[in-house]
Amino acid sequence: MSKSTLGVLLTLTFVTLESAQFVFFGGLFQKMSPYLFGFLVFGITTLVFIGGTFLFRRDQFNIALGELLAVNLGAVVTFTAYLTSVQLVEPAVTYTISSGCMPLTAYVLYRLGVREGEPMRNPFEATGNILIFLGVLFLAVITIWGLAGFVRGGSLSAILGVLLAVLDGVFFTLILVYSKRMNNAGIGPSAVLGLRLPIYVLVTGLLVYWDFEPSEPMDNMELAYYALIGFLLAIPPLYLLQKAVPLVSTLTLGALTALGPLWCLRYSS
Repeated sequence: MSKSTLGVLLTLTFVTLESAQFVFFGGLFQKMSPYLFGFLVFGITTLVFIGGTFLFRRDQFNIALGELLAVNLGAVVTFTAYLTSVQLVEPAVTYTISSGCMPLTAYVLYRLGVREGEPMRNPFEATGNILIFLGVLFLAVITIWGLAGFVRGGSLSAILGVLLAVLDGVFFTLILVYSKRMNNAGIGPSAVLGLRLPIYVLVTGLLVYWDFEPSEPMDNMELAYYALIGFLLAIPPLYLLQKAVPLVSTLTLGALTALGPLWCLRYSS
């Protein structure tokens, strides 16, 4: 099996698993703070992957500070935007807008001169991306008008949910760019996944401490249960995607991720 074929298969598996994740989280975040969830799940992830790398592949900590900071700040924006957006609007809406923005962002990065960005290689790709842009725009408009399923609150909540979904897609693409650079520098997928989360864990921990997003009272067993389920739903897809990053292009990753809403609608039906 070629590297590109393996990368496509890994990405499609990521898309399938992430679609189920969006639907589950959309319901969970109506009663549990997304920041508490993020702190627990990604805090465990950071400890597991950074700890494992430190024990078995300590040489992989040799990485440029600029790339490490960029991927961490990207993680802060994208995970905060994603966890908040699925709380405000229909999970399928968040996923569709976010994933649709990814191949568009890859093209914009190419126009800005970023080497991981990619041009439209033929008229079919150009047509497809135009249709994706129009679809994202249409979905954003009908969501703001209250015609696209659940919205927690009024039009302002819908606007915020849509903007956060766009931010999620844009910054997730940037994470892929910097993750690819880290992979090219010899950093493995486990190390990259762990190293891109510490600042996000710190930020969510502070938001939980300040009670920024109050949630329903939960006992320790319930918190442990949701943390475990969240870890199982969130981390394997991210790890598979991280494995796919060095195998296929940023544009291909974005285009395949845009298929996710089809699965998301299936799971939510």
